[in-house]
Amino acid sequence: MAAPRRVYLVVLLLVALAAAAGAYWRYQAAAKKAAAECDTPAPPPKPATPPPKLPDFTLEAGCAPGADPGKSVAPGK
Repeated sequence: MAAPRRVYLVVLLLVALAAAAGAYWRYQAAAKKAAAECDTPAPPPKPATPPPKLPDFTLEAGCAPGADPGKSVAPGK
């Protein structure tokens, strides 16, 4: 009597696997479609080598508002 129960269990397992595979396939198709419609490019990859460390080399302070985190500029002034 255990054989028919095992057959039903195997059939249920196969149906569950088929449903999961279908859901995965739909998710992948939707992701590919969304990526194809995206107009924003991916960020560039990080450089493989770090920038060189040069002695006595400093960057100049920027002139844009908020360029120097030490100074706080009140808005509107």
